[in-house]
Amino acid sequence: MPHVGVAAICWAIWKTRNKVCFDGKKFQNSIEIICYACTLMRYWTGLYAEVDREMLINGVNTMLRVATEILTSKRKNTGRMEQLERDHQ
Repeated sequence: MPHVGVAAICWAIWKTRNKVCFDGKKFQNSIEIICYACTLMRYWTGLYAEVDREMLINGVNTMLRVATEILTSKRKNTGRMEQLERDHQ
């Protein structure tokens, strides 16, 4: 069922691109696209049989967990860099 993830990510990239190009929305980071793709996949779970639905939900939860870990790690590193810059001023 990897095609669902690929389709969701492609659709999330396309929709985000449209928001940036046509609505003037600011793009913060790539984690937004992952979260949007996860939202789409979770919404689409209703279209699948119970066994596939459970696998899809587990995949969504894994993607969200990894995205959260990456975002948390980036924020910690940014905070450290800002502290180092203040210390050297």
